[in-house]
Amino acid sequence: MIVRTRKLQSEVTASARRLDAALLEVSGEARDVRRMARALSPKLLLGVGLAGGFLLMVLPRHLRGSTLLGLGNFVLARLLPMLATRDDNE
Repeated sequence: MIVRTRKLQSEVTASARRLDAALLEVSGEARDVRRMARALSPKLLLGVGLAGGFLLMVLPRHLRGSTLLGLGNFVLARLLPMLATRDDNE
């Protein structure tokens, strides 16, 4: 009984450490997204919103989610870092 309790306690402790690490990682990513979002111009945000709305209206329902996720990944991976470095150079 005591051995099982200690084993469960160590599993809970390990899970808590993993959760803390994941929360720190999410916090860091949120900071990065906020920093990159500050680099965006309002015109670009409006354009992205209009393009996303257009895609929601035009695409068939079964393609909307994957297409918008793909575009979001593209923007986060390529366009935002490019814009952030451009603003840092100015």
